[in-house]
Amino acid sequence: MRSKDRKILIGKIGKPHGIKGFVYFHYYGKEVSNLQLYDKLHVEDISTFKLDKIQQKSDRLIIKLVGCDDRNLVENLRNKDVYVDEDDLPLLDEGEYYLYQLEGLVVKNLEHKILGEVKGTFGTKSNEVLVVESTEDSVDSEERLLPYVKPQVIKEINPDEGFILVDWPENY
Repeated sequence: MRSKDRKILIGKIGKPHGIKGFVYFHYYGKEVSNLQLYDKLHVEDISTFKLDKIQQKSDRLIIKLVGCDDRNLVENLRNKDVYVDEDDLPLLDEGEYYLYQLEGLVVKNLEHKILGEVKGTFGTKSNEVLVVESTEDSVDSEERLLPYVKPQVIKEINPDEGFILVDWPENY
């Protein structure tokens, strides 16, 4: 059973921008507008803030947190991870999942051979990648990096039964 107060990583605070408390923000989500939905932003174990303002400058995101009104204060937040409460995440459509929800699922191929378990993800310019580590039941002891590309590679995600079905040969 998962904790009711689970925190989900959504980004990292970058360097200050100007002298009035603005900072660059490396947002891991796709929709910047979702930032406005979050009641609280937890900056590691330091403090909880409310978002005040959002600006986009070229391809960079700049934010201001309520109560952070000078450069010296936000300098202390540089390189800190930012989390939100899991309950504050926007609801997804049927069949859609947040990447963190895939962690722990068993990955098996079309031949029903177990390739491992999802231990994490990371993004590339073209797509997300599942990090699949071997388990006791895996066909071998190899770690695999599988592109999260539907429906070419990812054929089915079944969290209720605890697996992801992929079109991926065991020897690749």
